[in-house]
Amino acid sequence: VCRRSNLSCLSSLKEDTNPLYVQPHYRESYRLAIYALLCGGKEAYEEFLRAEQIGHFLSEEEILYVFQHAELPAADDPPPAGGKQVEDRAGPSTYFPTESDEEVPDLELGWPQVALGSEDTSISLLFNPPRRNTPTIKEVVRKQIQEARQVIAIAMDVFTDLDIFKEIITAALRGVMVYILLDDSKFRSFLTMSQRVGINVQDFKNIRVRTVCGQRYQCQSGVKFRGDLEQRFLLVDCRTVVYGTYSYTWSFEKINVSMVLVITGQLVGSYDEEFRRLYARSTVPTFLSREKVSVQYLRDVVALQSPNSSHLSLQEQVRATEPEDGRRAEGTQGARPRGCLWIYLDPHPETLDGFIPLLST
Repeated sequence: VCRRSNLSCLSSLKEDTNPLYVQPHYRESYRLAIYALLCGGKEAYEEFLRAEQIGHFLSEEEILYVFQHAELPAADDPPPAGGKQVEDRAGPSTYFPTESDEEVPDLELGWPQVALGSEDTSISLLFNPPRRNTPTIKEVVRKQIQEARQVIAIAMDVFTDLDIFKEIITAALRGVMVYILLDDSKFRSFLTMSQRVGINVQDFKNIRVRTVCGQRYQCQSGVKFRGDLEQRFLLVDCRTVVYGTYSYTWSFEKINVSMVLVITGQLVGSYDEEFRRLYARSTVPTFLSREKVSVQYLRDVVALQSPNSSHLSLQEQVRATEPEDGRRAEGTQGARPRGCLWIYLDPHPETLDGFIPLLST
């Protein structure tokens, strides 16, 4: 049984006249403790806690995170706001909003308008490792992407699963709009994965990859740090959501324990809105905002192979001498436009010789 004195973290509820909104909890002593941590290190932080008779409110992992992500103020930074969570002036902020006149923005590639108000919500629960006679989470994710017809929207902390990436590329090639939001601090892993298999996401006109940071915490000294994106969900055609603790990595497929909800119906509208709000506060990664550079791996055929998956490879067709009448020459794959990049899907009966055009060069 908890005594009332132990519920100080809920003190904001006592004066709250609106039961639908819980004020964010704030303690000045916590702010000063974090200030001591950033200015004097862990010893100064612990000394402050002892002097003020405050219990340890940061875990060892959180202390390490603060040290690793603290940033000194830049010359053009705005004045600090007293060590509280502050609005990110680089874009919209949604930190505990009481009221907001901000419209949910449309996404640049387009976004389907789906009316779900009259549909009953249906929720299925999946586990990893899977229960008996149920599919794996990865199987369900891949199937949802394969069945997408209009839009695929992914919010993910880390994305390095090659099989799921292959499904995304295949969906984009059949004309599906793809939006991917990744945690800013883990974007490099995604970039490395795509480059290693010879795919430059910038070359796809219907794929957008952006990054999202968590809330910003700024001290009076101007030192600040940000949180992470911990959202993990897949939105398909604005009608189905796969949401849970599963990240798109090998570890989550093979060794980590996780679970997801597969949601259809009216509740999907909330994920639709949340994704668009995350997109509104996202930014183009530094690596992608630079002038586009051809990926060096395009010179070679690079294959993505996995159990029960088709053979996906990307190769550059250099200018070659083709018969003027377009007939197939001996030892060639057939008549194809010169100076193009082609993606090879085997088997792929809908395309000539398994090749479909990726982009012109």
